Amino acid sequence: MQKEYKLKKRASFNYIYRKGTVFSNDDFVLYTVKTKGALKVGFSVSKKVGGSVQRNRVKRQMRESVRLMIPEITPGYNIIFVARSTVYGKKSSVIADSMRSLLKKAGLLGHSL
Repeated sequence: MQKEYKLKKRASFNYIYRKGTVFSNDDFVLYTVKTKGALKVGFSVSKKVGGSVQRNRVKRQMRESVRLMIPEITPGYNIIFVARSTVYGKKSSVIADSMRSLLKKAGLLGHSL
C-alpha cells in the first residue's frame, strides 16, 4: 500500500476511535470518519491474536487486501480496520472478502478512479 494512503499517527487513531462511525462483522471492526482530504487507512490487531509474528502477518494480509481495493473505495474518509482474534489463521482471500463486505456495509465501496 502506498505511503499516501497510510494512517499512522496515534492522535489520528484516537480521533477516529472517538468520533468515528462503527461497523463490524465476525472478523473486523471498521471505524470511519469523513474528511476533506484523501483516503487514509489504518490497521490494528488485538494482542489477543497470537504473538507479534502472527499479528504482523495479519496486518500484512489486511494491507494487501486494501491495496487491491483502493480504486473502489470512496475517497475523503479516514478508515481504521481492527482485526478480531477470529482472523488469525484465515486465508488472505477470506480476509479480503470479509473486509470487502464490511466496506459495502459502510457504503464506502463502489467508487472507481
